[in-house]
Amino acid sequence: MSKAQALHKLMVVVALLLILLVTMQSHATPVHHKMQVELLPGLKMLKAQDTLTFAKDSPRKLSFVLHKDLQVSVTSADDSLVLLHAATKEEPYAEYGLQLGSQDNKVSLYYQGVIYDAVVNDNSNGLIAAEGATLFGSTYWYPSFLDTQKSFDITVKTPLAWRSLIQGQITSMEVDVSSRTTRFVEIYPQEEIYLVAGPFSFYEKEMKDGKKVQVLLRKDDPSLAQSFMSLIPGFMEHYASSIAPYPYSSFTVVENFWETGYGMPSFTLLGPTVIRLPFILNSSLPHEVLHNWWGNSVYVDYDKGNWSEGLTTYMADHWQQELAGNDPGYRLNTLINYSDFVAANPKNDFPVRQFRGRHNSSSQAVGYGKTMMIFHMLEFRFGKDLFKKALQDFYSENLYQRVSFNEIQKSFEKVTNQNLNNFFTQWLDREGAPQIEIPDVKVMRWLDGSYSTTYVLAQTQNAATYELHIPVVWTLENGQVIRQIARLFDKSQVFSLVSHSRPVKVAVDPDYHVFRKLFIEERPATLSSAFGSPEVHFFFDPAHPATEKFAQAWAAATEGKDSFHAVTDSLNLPAQGALVFVGDKELFAQFMKTQLEDQNFELTDTSIRIESQTFQLAETSTVFVTRLKSNPQQTVVWARWSKDNNPVEWASRLTHYGTFGILVFKGRPAVLKSTWPVLHSPLQRNL
Repeated sequence: MSKAQALHKLMVVVALLLILLVTMQSHATPVHHKMQVELLPGLKMLKAQDTLTFAKDSPRKLSFVLHKDLQVSVTSADDSLVLLHAATKEEPYAEYGLQLGSQDNKVSLYYQGVIYDAVVNDNSNGLIAAEGATLFGSTYWYPSFLDTQKSFDITVKTPLAWRSLIQGQITSMEVDVSSRTTRFVEIYPQEEIYLVAGPFSFYEKEMKDGKKVQVLLRKDDPSLAQSFMSLIPGFMEHYASSIAPYPYSSFTVVENFWETGYGMPSFTLLGPTVIRLPFILNSSLPHEVLHNWWGNSVYVDYDKGNWSEGLTTYMADHWQQELAGNDPGYRLNTLINYSDFVAANPKNDFPVRQFRGRHNSSSQAVGYGKTMMIFHMLEFRFGKDLFKKALQDFYSENLYQRVSFNEIQKSFEKVTNQNLNNFFTQWLDREGAPQIEIPDVKVMRWLDGSYSTTYVLAQTQNAATYELHIPVVWTLENGQVIRQIARLFDKSQVFSLVSHSRPVKVAVDPDYHVFRKLFIEERPATLSSAFGSPEVHFFFDPAHPATEKFAQAWAAATEGKDSFHAVTDSLNLPAQGALVFVGDKELFAQFMKTQLEDQNFELTDTSIRIESQTFQLAETSTVFVTRLKSNPQQTVVWARWSKDNNPVEWASRLTHYGTFGILVFKGRPAVLKSTWPVLHSPLQRNL
């Protein structure tokens, strides 16, 4: 919810300006807006009449902020308005003081003006244009009172060819020869009011419970609309049964006229390219649907930490991977991202409770990834039924309120009847992660033929111990698999297993159920380890200028300190940092052959074989990632391309493939995305 977060940050500044004013009462009683809005696209203008109703015990002196280019006046008798602070370059809103004269706690305002913040690098705070109107809370297109929720009854008048959308139920729609007027009503408290309008093609499907699924596209595309309408009802029904009934009357997919990927209450706003990406349907789409429960009806108290993104990631993104049978791999990639972007750069680490929103890869690794793993550990520990009941309790107890991790803890303690203070404290208030080892395993055979196995688990991180519930999986000689949960609360503890068949293998947390630091040996090498490296060394062939351009483009799109090395006849490798070899130079190819000789990989002058698949070098662009044999802490990347790929454009696109260590492209599409198998792990032992 980047726009909502932007508003939150700006309103902190506004708070400082209101010290001398009497503040409004708690957000528990919303301000009600009864608005008549007209959009004039040709003039980039909005006109609005807004009658506001405040709580009966509201103070008589109030203040609000409004878009810098909107001229506002009071139209109700006995009420008065004064400009407190004009807009500045840093603050695109003006602040007004409002004196209520009458005793009915109502005031009427009229405002109009141009709203046009031009789109730059796919960013805008909101605008009205011939292509459409997109107005966020951070646009300040309506009077916004500090830290106060809203309910509303709004009519929006647009050109006839346009349709408008605000969260809330559509109660009427009227058309005449030149205009369309739509009425939106929302009686429950909202954090912001969003308005989107434009010349849309409209598609709709009604569900069994009367809820509606809608798609608004900027050009007629029934097939695309159907792809959304066929999936969304299933997502809504799944979350309704898991949490509570869907909290709005409809869910709408809206195509924006610039590239966005936002989720608002009851709709998602996707750019013209994003909306057509095939993976959106089973990744971003369930994520945005679920946000209507987490974040858009139970609200986030950002001052106490953003819990919504991690919980939504777990119940949407992780759930989709679970359905596909790839949830262990998804959790592994989550731990890899933490290792690459946080653990490798400890200055990037911070406690989960300090997460407000994503602004780079490291904040995403903590706020989305680590938080997602916290919820997974709760479900793994207590089971799906209790996990579901706790979240249902959390939702029902906090609907339309701003809440924090404290309320989540309260619901889990209530449902499980356990004190979880240590669990939430260690995962929310500390930086870092535990490091688990299995330093010793001893198997003893008794005279009756049974076996007694003792093993030691240890926490080796240079920090206080965690209370961990660690899965340990044993494979016996007769093929039986035994699963244990080891409760490791100290630096080192001894555990035991009694079995009738001899243990032949032990694996500690093989499916990555615990948020922890990974050993280099147990994680596949991926591009993210190069993207997140504090140092990246690029090696290119000066005889081919495109290789240097590729290196420069990659460096511009990633984090880390970069160095560039023109290679002619020999390699001089630095002792630390990621190593990226660019181009088809024979020296690079031979070096990678030695690094990948333990894998099922073959390279000839004309082709590459990976497992059972063979690809022609002339027809493909490839990226291979492994670990330097002489120093596994260093990542090695070899990138080369065919004539079908522009190296500069391709280098920028590779940032979207961070979870892979094997990539093969034919032209633009990737025909193989994988990683090299892990051959050895310190947490697995053959006995």
